[in-house]
Amino acid sequence: MGIRDEGVTSPSIGPAAGRASSSQAGPPGPVGGIDGADRRRLYLAAGLGGLGAALAWGAQPILVAIVSGDAGEHADFAYIASHPFNGVIEATVFSAIGVGMLYLVTALGRLGVASGVPASTSALVGHTLGVAASVTWFGVAGVFLAQYTSVGFGLGDAAPDRALQVGLYQLLGIIATGLLVVFSVGFAGWLIALAVAGRRRGVVGWPLSILALAAAALSIGQFLLPFAPPWGLVAGIGFAFVAGVAFLVAARRAA
Repeated sequence: MGIRDEGVTSPSIGPAAGRASSSQAGPPGPVGGIDGADRRRLYLAAGLGGLGAALAWGAQPILVAIVSGDAGEHADFAYIASHPFNGVIEATVFSAIGVGMLYLVTALGRLGVASGVPASTSALVGHTLGVAASVTWFGVAGVFLAQYTSVGFGLGDAAPDRALQVGLYQLLGIIATGLLVVFSVGFAGWLIALAVAGRRRGVVGWPLSILALAAAALSIGQFLLPFAPPWGLVAGIGFAFVAGVAFLVAARRAA
């Protein structure tokens, strides 16, 4: 059993929406203002968003390496000035991740509305955290692109010493990492809400719920290890990839 509407079921994830569907009385028709065709489009939007975000994240280091080569241990102003298109590439990729995440979060939120089960306060907070987490990728894009603006170009004159330049670019890297930490925390909250409220509302079934909880635990667990790389965000990206594939399969089956 899945989300009941013209044979549309929740993706690969077991009996997700039985409780939500069987509890509703009345003639069949659109639920929450969304009909079967709209649901298929929402599955498609969620799938493309999650998969697209994950693929963009994986492509970022490859694209930068192709265009600019190795920056060495630390980048300085000379490296930045000699690779003027790095900022555009990185900002485009990070913005694409943000857009993909927003499609994933928003589409699943609308599927929750379509279930007809009222959203709890916790579910609404979780959805807000998901949106906020997605938006942080635009902040990361801005941090990297700022280095290639006229203001960023002035760093060469303001700090002619190479050691100071390296320190300033390292500081920008710390700021970008801080934004990624915000993403990890916010996305973990959204994953928990999806696993609990999304399961109750028939958006996902048990396998994706368990995967979401595991990804949330890994995202939060990184903070228990001082000076560890921000590997927790990989868990969120990995969930987006798997969920994206699952929702694309669901959209294809529902067509």
